[in-house]
Amino acid sequence: MRRAVAALLLLLAGCGGADESGPTLETIAARFVRGGLADVIVLTSLDRLPLREATLVMPDGERVPAYSIDVDPHPATAQVPGEATLLSTPGTPRQSAWINTMASTALIRLPDPVQYAKNWRRSRIELRLGDPGSGERDVTLAAPPSPPS
Repeated sequence: MRRAVAALLLLLAGCGGADESGPTLETIAARFVRGGLADVIVLTSLDRLPLREATLVMPDGERVPAYSIDVDPHPATAQVPGEATLLSTPGTPRQSAWINTMASTALIRLPDPVQYAKNWRRSRIELRLGDPGSGERDVTLAAPPSPPS
């Protein structure tokens, strides 16, 4: 996963039109991981704000909070691709861009995988990003499809 994040950050670093704080990448996804636990939803967030809360809301109103939330608070840096970088001698200083992004991961264990498989289309995931006083944002995602049995 770190390679995928690094590749995306590298691509963004080369994009023009960014403000002086640098380019940002804001993506949030919910899925079941192949080969992982079949009863755990994995949420990933690449955003300038850290993920602070994640809750699965079932159609009957039952709320299942994430049992684990991890945030990598260190902003990433990526080398800026360009002709000078491609033609430079090894060891030559390279240009870097600061990517104002944090990587967050949350895990939500399904209380009843059989019920979830029947009702996942009517379920949703509510997220809170950021901290009070420094900018918060609420996001609602559709629940991911139930993994095949």
